[in-house]
Amino acid sequence: MMKTLELLAPARDLLCGKTAVDHGADAVYIGGLSFGARAAAGNPMADIERLARHALRYRARV
Repeated sequence: MMKTLELLAPARDLLCGKTAVDHGADAVYIGGLSFGARAAAGNPMADIERLARHALRYRARV
C-alpha cells in the first residue's frame, strides 16, 4: 500500500497562504485572532475566509 504525502505549509498571512496554494501546497495553516501560535499573527476572519475560497479553487485545505 502506497502512502500519499501531503504538503502542509504555514501561512503567516493571506498573501503567504495564497502563495503557498499557488505553488502546490495541499493544505495551509493560519492563525486567527487570539488563536495564532505567534503573538502578532492575528489574521482577521475575512482574510481566512478569502484564503479558504482561494484554496477551494485548487482543492487545497485550510
